[in-house]
Amino acid sequence: MSEASELKNITISERANEICELLKEDGYFHTAQQAYRAAIFLAISKELPIDTSVKMTLNKWDTAAVFRSNEQNVESAMLLHGYKSDEIVSKGKLLAEAGLRFLGEKITANADILSILIG
Repeated sequence: MSEASELKNITISERANEICELLKEDGYFHTAQQAYRAAIFLAISKELPIDTSVKMTLNKWDTAAVFRSNEQNVESAMLLHGYKSDEIVSKGKLLAEAGLRFLGEKITANADILSILIG
């Protein structure tokens, strides 16, 4: 993960941060970071479109903590899905934003979030 050595923090948009915190507060995840990781997997599984114009202004987490945690090795999963090692962080951040935006829309629509997360 060569890109990880260059980046010291994961940046996230304010809206995505709000959704991570809401998912944590509502009991879907123990931490906001877990919600963030799950959003990456959700975006991959649903092939959600990514928006490269999203402004990620909040520094949230250490890169290795998100992409190589003991809980979920996001880097390995992304490599298995065909992402190149030098784009794990940049694409992962965009995927997380897409997944969190999707979940935010579902929350607003009062959809069953649990069925989305486990489905």
